[in-house]
Amino acid sequence: TNIPGCSALNCNNSTEKGYVMKVFPRDKERRAKWAANVGQKNWNPINTSFLYE
Repeated sequence: TNIPGCSALNCNNSTEKGYVMKVFPRDKERRAKWAANVGQKNWNPINTSFLYE
């Protein structure tokens, strides 16, 4: 199974390293805050975007 990578810039975390995958929230305000902290310019999350804890 191909597990997609973390959306955060320079993130190398994975479930194989023991990290928990967190899907971006559906709430627009929370989603925007998460996206702002990803560290990528002009980037917007899609439904399959996520971060590792």
